[in-house]
Amino acid sequence: MRRRPHEVVTEPLGTLLASVPQSKPSWLTIAKTTTAATVAWVLARQLGENVAVLFAPVIAVLTLQASVYGSIATGLQLLFANLIGTALAIAWTQLLGLTWWSLALAAFAALAVARQITNTPLARNQLTIATLAVVVLAPVAKGYGQWRFTDVAIGSVVGLTIAVVIPERPHVGRIRSTLDAWGRTAVTVLRTIADELATRSDSTTSAAGGLLEFGQRHGWIEESRKLNEVGAEATAAVAGVEEVTLLNVFARGLRREVRQLRREQAWLVGVTLQVRAISLAVDRLYDRPGPPPALKRDTLRALLNAHADLLAQRLDGQDVDDTSLRAALIAAVERVHRVFPTALAALDSVSLLGRLDQLRQDIAGESAEALIDANALPRN
Repeated sequence: MRRRPHEVVTEPLGTLLASVPQSKPSWLTIAKTTTAATVAWVLARQLGENVAVLFAPVIAVLTLQASVYGSIATGLQLLFANLIGTALAIAWTQLLGLTWWSLALAAFAALAVARQITNTPLARNQLTIATLAVVVLAPVAKGYGQWRFTDVAIGSVVGLTIAVVIPERPHVGRIRSTLDAWGRTAVTVLRTIADELATRSDSTTSAAGGLLEFGQRHGWIEESRKLNEVGAEATAAVAGVEEVTLLNVFARGLRREVRQLRREQAWLVGVTLQVRAISLAVDRLYDRPGPPPALKRDTLRALLNAHADLLAQRLDGQDVDDTSLRAALIAAVERVHRVFPTALAALDSVSLLGRLDQLRQDIAGESAEALIDANALPRN
């Protein structure tokens, strides 16, 4: 497949140029950023009173991130964007000068070039800003194009130097608490589904069984949606702690812990997908008009609570034994098959049991045993 021009330009810079810093600024980051802006301004003043140089504090603030990696990524984007934008503006002013229509054309050209050669918002914005700043200030600030490179260099170097000299320590304990809260939310959702099922019956009439109206959802659906919010917060936190340790020579001892956090985060993603799928399947099957599902309500409640107990044990760091849960799932599948000998009649219930078994295996991990021995299956 042929690549587009902007992909060819940005690919050699790798993920650095495409990186968007994800770490939430700490008070240390705020103090470092304040220092960087002040130092950049003092250094810029040493080179003269040219107004262009005084943009250095702004570049320093933009460059310095909570991590060394984020600072390098931001610095590269700023340098790249200002290089292209300044070169474009110098050529533009030499050819057309400064009028309202030349300024409009310059803005259009800068946005069009930025759209083609970079895919990061920071670089796109800086390229356009650099172009317009040089076009507007060139007539009143002699040599502004050259000074633009100077202020970017001063701000970038100061910001990056402070990021390297005073790196931040990752808050691993805080991230572990965030991941634990994510898992506890999944446990709560499973128990909420079981509890709400207990408040209804398998009646086929709305009056006796409390059937849901068309378009109405069970209460646990709103609860299960919170898993996405908690998961997104935890994923961003893990990404942030990874970013802080990347290229940080003082955090090498923590990288193994950070890799473990990433594995836990990936595991929780799988658990969340299964819990969400189970919540949606149960919502569609139960308390709806028509015959009740083949999987009895009380059996499902017991299975949901057993999964919640197993997940809670895993989160507490206990040894997980899923033997009894596996046996309960097998018994449930066989019971459904006996009640509804036709596979199509029991398809939804068997599918739901399959989801529950997948969740069991995800919780138990490598020690989990499948419901069926593959070697015992007939071969074609």
